[in-house]
Amino acid sequence: MSEQIWKAVQHAATRAVVAAAVPLVIGLGGGYASSVEAQTVLKAAFYQPAGHPIVELTKEGLAKIEKETEGRVKFAIYPSSTLVPTAEMASGVDDGTAFLAVWYMPYMSKTIPLFDIETVPVWTAGTCKAIIDAYDAGLSDVYTEALKRQGLQNVKVAGVTQCLPRVLAARHEVRTPSDTKGLKVRSVGSEADMFKAIGASPVNMTMDQAYEALSRGIIDGITNAFMMIYERGQLEPLKHVTNVNLTSVLMHLIYNPSMLSKLDPRDRAIVEKGMKDVAAHVRAGLDKRSAETIASAPGKFGTVIYVPTEADRKQWNQAADATRKAFEARGEKDPLIKKALTYVYQFNPKQ
Repeated sequence: MSEQIWKAVQHAATRAVVAAAVPLVIGLGGGYASSVEAQTVLKAAFYQPAGHPIVELTKEGLAKIEKETEGRVKFAIYPSSTLVPTAEMASGVDDGTAFLAVWYMPYMSKTIPLFDIETVPVWTAGTCKAIIDAYDAGLSDVYTEALKRQGLQNVKVAGVTQCLPRVLAARHEVRTPSDTKGLKVRSVGSEADMFKAIGASPVNMTMDQAYEALSRGIIDGITNAFMMIYERGQLEPLKHVTNVNLTSVLMHLIYNPSMLSKLDPRDRAIVEKGMKDVAAHVRAGLDKRSAETIASAPGKFGTVIYVPTEADRKQWNQAADATRKAFEARGEKDPLIKKALTYVYQFNPKQ
């Protein structure tokens, strides 16, 4: 047998062995296609930098989803607005550039006035539980409706990822609204309207600008979540913190539900439920971190924390009354605001 014929026979024999082996692989793996699982990569957008608690806690929650789908779903993390600009997170989710984002909704309050509700002092119960209950009862769905009305058809609000009471940090002690007269305070949204009404001087600026403004005497105080003021070192010049707690600093997880159809049918329900679970996981982690900063601030910065008495709190609620009524008036022209307030007042009564 010539060498050429011998090689041809060998090649034919090899092909026959491979062909015979394929049914064995199919039998063992339950099908050739399932022996090599397809993986779908979903993109997660953040404006916070890598290493930020929100990014790290979200990654932990997403890892659980990856495990439950046995690796068929993978999440790619894009911090620092590297995938979508901060102000365009909702539109980036809507067009599928990102599958999900953790975002501060009042960034859109100029186009969607409903989102200003987060800065309106309507949260009279003074607890994050009451706020979360309002969102879980239907306020998150009203947010989704508002996004659709704005043309963002493929954005859904999964839940609240951050609920930290907004405090007032100042150079001098503030117990009641009258103590804020003349105070130049960095404040936001409708909360700023309340401070203006009670005699303070609210200043609109980003938190990145606040430290320099403090050093130059442009402002005497800041409202934000305690943890954020702590981590930015702003408690060095601002020794007094008042737990006003009329509003909270909220963030939400939004995602694109239409992209679920691209997933393996086994994974769609896992990912959809997982979005709510991730929101709860991040919120719990931030609550723990916030508590740690509150506990360590007196020793680290010499911070004096004042928790208003019931009598003080009544004065703060009264001071906020005009701002609440102004927002309610807007609800007469905007049915979504009116609908949202029914959920708010279900858990945060007016009185």
